[in-house]
Amino acid sequence: MKKYIATAMLILITGFQLKAQKGTEQVFTSIPVVNGKVVFRQFIYTGTELSPEQKYDLLCQWAKNRYTKDPYLISLRYNNENLSITVSSKVELMVPGNKGSKNGKMLMSYRFDASITGAGCMFVVRDIYYEQADAKDSSSPIVAYPAEEMITNSAISSSTGEQKELRTALQKQTLTFLNELYNNLNKVFNTQE
Repeated sequence: MKKYIATAMLILITGFQLKAQKGTEQVFTSIPVVNGKVVFRQFIYTGTELSPEQKYDLLCQWAKNRYTKDPYLISLRYNNENLSITVSSKVELMVPGNKGSKNGKMLMSYRFDASITGAGCMFVVRDIYYEQADAKDSSSPIVAYPAEEMITNSAISSSTGEQKELRTALQKQTLTFLNELYNNLNKVFNTQE
């Protein structure tokens, strides 16, 4: 009897671990470059239980809940005809400081599109730029660096010292943020399981 209980417990624990791993899926593990531009794409399978319009309603509600109170939101557009949304926003990233100084901050601006199809949602992140978060306080103009110059493997390998450390940190934090964004959106459609 104890053997059966132990086996049942092992199966339950394994099931919970698999469910937890599914919730933190790492779909973005490298920086994709398409026609010279950094573009992240991922299809989210949403099943066939809901109509495309119902899925679009879920997508719109998610975007409204996530972004309307975000101080970094630039724009949020709904396209009811094409069942898609476009979000332009920024996020603050922590980066290593210069030689012994404390960590600094950079802002990453990005645009993502999410569009509903019959079986899912196409998730695309593009137009990624980085700028110093504290540049607003200085009198110098704000300079935005495109992702192609900052987080691609070629950009990192061609840099040295502090620049290489900065670019490597930005690449890692960008991937972490995009995986979190993907997983957050994925949960909206896959809560019916």
